[in-house]
Amino acid sequence: MNARWIIAFFLAFGLISPARADALRCDVCGRIIQSRYLIMPDQAVGGKKNVCPECAKLVERCSTCGLPVKTNYTTLPDGRYLCARDAAESIGTDEEAKQICDQARDEVDRVLSRYLTLPETNVLVSIVNRFYLENLFRSPTAGQACVSVFGATVSNPLPGDRIIHSVSIISHLRKSRLMAVCAHEYTHAWLGQNLSAERRASLDRDTVEAFCELIAYRLMESRGETFEMETIKKNAYTKGQIDVLLAADRERGFYSVMEWMQTGADAKMDTANLGTLRPPADGVASAAILSVPPPPAPDVLVLKGISGGGDRRFALINNVTFAPLESGRVSIGQTNVTIQCLEIRSNSVVIQITGAKAKTELFLRDSR
Repeated sequence: MNARWIIAFFLAFGLISPARADALRCDVCGRIIQSRYLIMPDQAVGGKKNVCPECAKLVERCSTCGLPVKTNYTTLPDGRYLCARDAAESIGTDEEAKQICDQARDEVDRVLSRYLTLPETNVLVSIVNRFYLENLFRSPTAGQACVSVFGATVSNPLPGDRIIHSVSIISHLRKSRLMAVCAHEYTHAWLGQNLSAERRASLDRDTVEAFCELIAYRLMESRGETFEMETIKKNAYTKGQIDVLLAADRERGFYSVMEWMQTGADAKMDTANLGTLRPPADGVASAAILSVPPPPAPDVLVLKGISGGGDRRFALINNVTFAPLESGRVSIGQTNVTIQCLEIRSNSVVIQITGAKAKTELFLRDSR
């Protein structure tokens, strides 16, 4: 199907709008649109973009937002394209990506500390290119591994009942997407360690992927990443099972879902059978786990660490990592606040707390 035919199709069904008289510009090339144009979704941050017919014909598309690229774009060594915005906002080095993976694991542990702890010491994380992931699709172990567009996890048993989990994540993702992918892949590692071989073999694969997406969804929810939450729900990757597990989480509680994954008799969860899941507070095992309190958040804002270098520095404030000019929610005691990291210095950060008039400087401990 060529680009001209696609444009004709959209015109016929009213999916291309006529240009308005107030000098509407193409969001790809910046030129004034003279006639009809396409309205295309931005798959990176949401919203719609106006694209002129000429740009709509372009074959080159940004691998992050899905929009055509014409000028000022980046071509990655594996053939992927990034528009100027997504190239600037992507995580460009392996070191930075691994730091964010560590943060994602720690935040999942914090959000779900009553129920599970993701593996740490026996997980090997690699940042890879598109070719590497495509080769994993064709490998003999692909049937026993999670291999998706963004990442893959292979669990390798070793002598002495040890397991090494090899996690591969594609490079140059935006931070929010990278954290969601990390949470998904680390959950595969958790399943590899906490489910019996018989249970792993009996579970429906789409349900396994949906459970991993549920963990990613819970992480994005805790961070206020509403677009990533909607992306997870709309993704057809789990063939609808994510909706079932989200409903089970809401109606019966996360512990019941986790317990079913470990010890349930059925291969697949069904919305019609959610009532058969045990409520979280039923039984000794559930009560014992629910009695373990989550680790308390600091009562004040604390700068725990500074990493990276040059223009790509990160600051760990309480349990959240920030890049310069990045905003996010941070837990303080029993509540949370939204802050923006304005500047990262050698031993301190300058932040702006939402609602406060003055800026605040936080120092590393013992650095004053």
